Amino acid sequence: MSLRLRVVAAIAVLLLSGSIVGTALAGWQAKQVLHEELAAALAGGQQTVAGAFASLARSDDPSRDLSRLVGAFDGNRHLTAVLLDDHGRILRRSRPLPTESAPDWFAALFRPRVSGVALRVPAPPGGWFMLAPLPANDVAAIWAEFIDVASVLSLSLVVGSGLVWLTVGQALRPLSEFSAAFLRIGSGDYSAKVREAGPSELVRLGRGVNDMAGRLAAMQATTHRLEDQLRTLQDEERADLARDLHDEIGPHLFAVNVDAAMARRLIGEGRTEEALRQVESIQAAVGHTQRLVRDILGRLRPTELIELGLKAAIDELVAFWSARQPGIAFSVWVPDDEALPLADEVRETVYRVIQEALNNAVRHGRPGRIEVVVSRADGGEILARVSDDGAPSGKPEGVGFGLRGMRERVAAANGRLSIERGGGGRGAGGGWTVTARLVAFPGGEAPEQATAA
Repeated sequence: MSLRLRVVAAIAVLLLSGSIVGTALAGWQAKQVLHEELAAALAGGQQTVAGAFASLARSDDPSRDLSRLVGAFDGNRHLTAVLLDDHGRILRRSRPLPTESAPDWFAALFRPRVSGVALRVPAPPGGWFMLAPLPANDVAAIWAEFIDVASVLSLSLVVGSGLVWLTVGQALRPLSEFSAAFLRIGSGDYSAKVREAGPSELVRLGRGVNDMAGRLAAMQATTHRLEDQLRTLQDEERADLARDLHDEIGPHLFAVNVDAAMARRLIGEGRTEEALRQVESIQAAVGHTQRLVRDILGRLRPTELIELGLKAAIDELVAFWSARQPGIAFSVWVPDDEALPLADEVRETVYRVIQEALNNAVRHGRPGRIEVVVSRADGGEILARVSDDGAPSGKPEGVGFGLRGMRERVAAANGRLSIERGGGGRGAGGGWTVTARLVAFPGGEAPEQATAA
């Protein structure tokens, strides 16, 4: 059953119940009034008959006066009078008003329990004068009123239900739009909108649906952009790895192959000492290649960050660039992990921000000095800063995917990232400073701090 039909049915049941209760109360009151009227009429009739009996002794024709007494009740709507002789034969009966009778079930329901009376006629002439209640007229009148009331209530019920049906249908019409919009949103179409019209509750609901669709559309656009960024970063990382493999590892492997071939030939010619020198050259090349492989693995996944801590990982990262850029003076100040406890995700974020900032500074700024600082700020936040004295420019080089990735990574950790001109050296405004401010434990206190508390 639809919501509209349920509302209309509930209101119709309420109206019908009220009508039934109201009609029952009105009928009960009408029955009480009828009982009182018949009882009063019977008492009044008895007084009239008693007065007439008192004057019979002075009458010159008692039979005529009794007949006139019965005729006095002709047309009475509440009583009927009957004159009987001593043998029970009817001598005279009053004529009641003609009425339309009510249905038997209705008459039985409203017939009051009022009994008639039999009065002995003083002799002469003797006999009985009987008065009986006559409820048929009043019951018929009540039946006519009942028909009128039932007709009015039925018409009101039909008209009221119709008005409620139209009103509720008009008010709930936006729900069909909401249903269609939810289906579209559920299927991934976040451009779905609904009209913000109707009752205030539905207006707020429509505004909420539209806001939700807008936020989902923005999240979808951000997801697509991040996917594109991730693919670009992966391509850049693959290109860097391919270049390192080609420029660093490839020549050493070629040299190992040449030295191995030379050693084999020398051993075949019996020139052992010269062959040993070729083997030593092979060992040196393999050792250098192993160090290159460790450097590449460290760039892909900083094992020192997990095994040795943040300080060791940053020192290893700075050592990597210092070996390749001996002309740059690096200054590093990072406290031990015990002095600066951090959540794992915050430690990872700090490392990645410093890694990306160093990459940008070394590759694009041509600096002479780079400073790396990790400390606790006055407000309790963790401060990670990389500044350089590279060549000034209108905007920081590499402001594309690299710095955007840093911003999103810091924002995901509930932190803030700022990139400002000026890192010192090369005149005013030289270089850039990248600063990340993070919460040490985004979820609350550190476990050991909570335990101590």
